[in-house]
Amino acid sequence: SGRIEAGDDPCAVVASDIDIPAGGDVTLSWLLGDAATAAEASALVQTHRGKDFDQRLADNEKAWRGFLDTIQVETPDEAMNAMVNHWLPYQSLACRIRARSAFYQASGAFGFRDQLQDTLALLAHDPKLARDQILNAARRQFPEGDVQHWWLPRTDAGVRTMISDDVVWLAHATARYIEVTGDAAILREQLPFIDGQQLGEGEHDAFFTPEITKNTASLYDRCARALDLAIKRSSPAGLPLILGGDWNDGMNRVGEGGKGESVWLGWFLLKTLTDFAPVAKGQGDTKRAQTWLKHADVLKRALESTAWDGQWYRRGSFDDGTPLGSHNSDECKIDSIAQSW
Repeated sequence: SGRIEAGDDPCAVVASDIDIPAGGDVTLSWLLGDAATAAEASALVQTHRGKDFDQRLADNEKAWRGFLDTIQVETPDEAMNAMVNHWLPYQSLACRIRARSAFYQASGAFGFRDQLQDTLALLAHDPKLARDQILNAARRQFPEGDVQHWWLPRTDAGVRTMISDDVVWLAHATARYIEVTGDAAILREQLPFIDGQQLGEGEHDAFFTPEITKNTASLYDRCARALDLAIKRSSPAGLPLILGGDWNDGMNRVGEGGKGESVWLGWFLLKTLTDFAPVAKGQGDTKRAQTWLKHADVLKRALESTAWDGQWYRRGSFDDGTPLGSHNSDECKIDSIAQSW
């Protein structure tokens, strides 16, 4: 049809005539790929034609087995074994990391939070992948401490937002990476900042291509700046402001006025401050470590005193103070992540 409208299911079709003799057989091997130009596509075809398909399949299986066999569990539940040993790590790497896709989002953009959280699920499978992803995400930070929520490959164009949880993920992922691998040297990696227009009063996001500056800072400094900003974005009660949304992007209007709170982000920030304070001490940044631990204590008391709904923890609050995730709520009475964290 030639249409590319939203909601349609576009496809491309390639046809070829093949003569099969009576009683004979033909083996077909299809290569699917993409390239920027016809010349590049032709070169790719010639490269891949030169390798036997069965050998290519065997090499691919060997590569996946080397990745998947890192962690194997054996339980009485065969379905669980299949999920843990095969499908979940495969899906996390193939879909979330390589394709940067999902069931309803298939833009191919790098998501700051997405890449870090998904990489942590594969930390034991491939520590180098986690290291690379942490540094890749750190390169998308502005000097003010906030980051691009997502950006496109090749062009680096992306969106600067008021989404509140992004600034906690870098320190969370880094602390976890160091805990598992012992590679504290990653903290000394020097990385350039990006720079661009700051969001104005009442502005929720802005899409643009940032400038890559000549100013650099260590990964530790990046994590510290982000955590300092997260602490700064606190309500008078001591809870994190939800601002343009937290882990649930769909809650982007809950605190658009700058007063709504996120209980889940409170738990997440509490965990990260507690985990990253020892990292700060190891870097000789005792003052910051003490500040973070002090805020963690304030945050914990605020969560217990203001977020408990009687039987479960609320999800947050709207700008006018109305609870979200309360037994009194008309909808969304309880949210899992405010409990699991």
